[in-house]
Amino acid sequence: MGCGGSKGEAHAPGAEGELASENDPRKANKQGKMVGQYDRDDKRPEDNDAMAKAFEVESAGGGEQIMAVKPWLGAIKAPTNPPSILNSPPSISLELEYVYGYRVFDSRQNLFYTSDPNKVVYMTAALGVVLDKTNNTQKFFGAGLITTAKGHSDDITALAITRNRELVATGEVGANPKVCIWNSTNPEGPPRAEFKLGRGRRGVSCLGFSHDGKYVAVADLHNDHYVSVWDAATGAKLGETKGGPDKIMDLAWNNSSHIFCTAGIKHIYFWDFTSGVLQSQKGIFGQAGEQSNMTATQWLNDGSCVTGAGNGQLYIWRDRNLQKTVQAHEAGNPVHTLVIVNDRVLSGGKDNKIVEFNAQMSKIKEYPMTSCPRALDIHGDNILVGTRDGCITEIKSGGNKDVLMQSHNDGEVWGLVVDSSNGLAVTTGDDNQIKVWNISQRKCVGTGTVDKVKGQVRKAGFGASTMATTGVNQQSRALALNSSNGHLAVSHNDGRVTIRAGVKSLDSIISTLSDAKEWIEVMHYSPDNSKLAVGSHDNNIYLYDVGQGYKLLYKLHGHSSFITGIDWSADGSALHSTCGAYELLFWDANTGKQVTDGATKFADEHWNQWSLILGWPVRGIFGSVIDYTHINRVHRSPDEHMVATGNDWGLVEVFGFPNSEGAKSLAYRGHSEHVMNVKWNQRGDYLFSAGGYDQAVMQWKKR
Repeated sequence: MGCGGSKGEAHAPGAEGELASENDPRKANKQGKMVGQYDRDDKRPEDNDAMAKAFEVESAGGGEQIMAVKPWLGAIKAPTNPPSILNSPPSISLELEYVYGYRVFDSRQNLFYTSDPNKVVYMTAALGVVLDKTNNTQKFFGAGLITTAKGHSDDITALAITRNRELVATGEVGANPKVCIWNSTNPEGPPRAEFKLGRGRRGVSCLGFSHDGKYVAVADLHNDHYVSVWDAATGAKLGETKGGPDKIMDLAWNNSSHIFCTAGIKHIYFWDFTSGVLQSQKGIFGQAGEQSNMTATQWLNDGSCVTGAGNGQLYIWRDRNLQKTVQAHEAGNPVHTLVIVNDRVLSGGKDNKIVEFNAQMSKIKEYPMTSCPRALDIHGDNILVGTRDGCITEIKSGGNKDVLMQSHNDGEVWGLVVDSSNGLAVTTGDDNQIKVWNISQRKCVGTGTVDKVKGQVRKAGFGASTMATTGVNQQSRALALNSSNGHLAVSHNDGRVTIRAGVKSLDSIISTLSDAKEWIEVMHYSPDNSKLAVGSHDNNIYLYDVGQGYKLLYKLHGHSSFITGIDWSADGSALHSTCGAYELLFWDANTGKQVTDGATKFADEHWNQWSLILGWPVRGIFGSVIDYTHINRVHRSPDEHMVATGNDWGLVEVFGFPNSEGAKSLAYRGHSEHVMNVKWNQRGDYLFSAGGYDQAVMQWKKR
């Protein structure tokens, strides 16, 4: 029997397959550098006292600390008769009405029925979400104005619920990660308790309530993966110790005592907090089963602990000793989630199956899914499933499946257009999906494929920085909609643009444009829909004639860096554009020539839309502490009195238009990562935002 030595304790030779990436997750930052997915600095307002104060005073106005060198200033001229500057916050409010998205790709067991079984709770971006299944409405924990919203400011990575299904605990990543405890019956109210883990902890890997709801145990993402116990009512820390060098994937408390289990990479520990002092012991495998990485843990009513393993087996423990194993999923298919309710055992594996066992661990039934289950819950005969593709599905007692949520689920989401005539929003990202969302029904009504055949994977100098598993040709970061013929232009990160027949014919490609040599960030049809302008990271803008089968008219060359913004003049005769070097240039759309005196010539020009971060009417959108690189996208409202921005702090902001340095805004929390796109609908009563790495699409109602 192994006891205290390497032969009998939980030291698997290595993480099985995809578990390795979960143990050391990486992502690409805006500069294309690979960084730890959970590493944060102090550039977010909530993590820096000076910045937080600045937001209270002048959300994102100009200030003395902004960069001294502004290469676009020479291209900015005031109109002959300038309109009034609107530097006060607009007299409106935005209410987050619905969020399309569910985060589960790097988390598990984060989806539950609440005390009202018609409502389920889960997480996305920086939000806790309570979804009412009966009317498909949502309430949020953490959404709202940055000055009043109570909740998280970064990605929520873990969620747990009490046995009575009322209190919810959520944990985030961050420079000083926070845990919030809140009520699922009133998510919009203040948290019951909240506490911070301390700097260097990086984030919450998993957490769980004790059976009586008195305690919350937390495993963090520090190099030593600390395990701590907190008072759920007050947020006071009661105990803490190091968990080990590898990531802890899951934890669960005993159903009737203050003992809990943690499961992870090369890790199986049993913790006792009965005396109020946190004590731990390693699990002993003995001869009952092979050592494996542990991915999930739950408890039976008789006090036995069940863990799911990377080898597809379930391990049954008594005290800390392994009793036996059961092969739940074929070898090579790790268990990714596990739930036990009233001794009904469900295991979800990489083989895209849910396998059901009774308390004696005899297999009863299998439920096939189309993606890997990562979260499971049970209410009566119904099963709630969260899958790796970002879907939430309810399996009814008769076997029917209701899809409650769909999501983008790999890499980043940038592409966003609004089809106001049909009440639709369309998005695309690195996950090889084009998704159509019905604004009034609040659901996905169509999904298309960017490219059916996977091509070359990204390498330095080719394609946008991303950690997506798709080919570069399957990744898309810009869309444009032709309101006359219904064409949808879809960019590809290999430089191509495919023209789709329409939002109801997403996979019908009528033309392919292959002139750009690098990926495309921005595209717009002209006001009369006769031309398409495509801005590429090869530093060029390409103009196409729609009526001549998208014949290339002109290649606009003059920028010294990649194209970040394009707008057409209202009459379609001119364009202005910005690039990564913060140049503001002007163009004659009829000749394709640069207008070198455009700053003066077009000072009084009326632009069909305003989506540039540079220009006379948007001088006030830059922060007073951070330089101008933090603004990602801009969109003017249809009434031309407001402009919305998305920034690196996860904020959606609304300013008056035009504005100048010192402008104050309404800044809204909801997203957790860089907000990469914002778009108003044609009536101006809805604003949509796309959250980059948080993969969430948010629908804001203007009040």
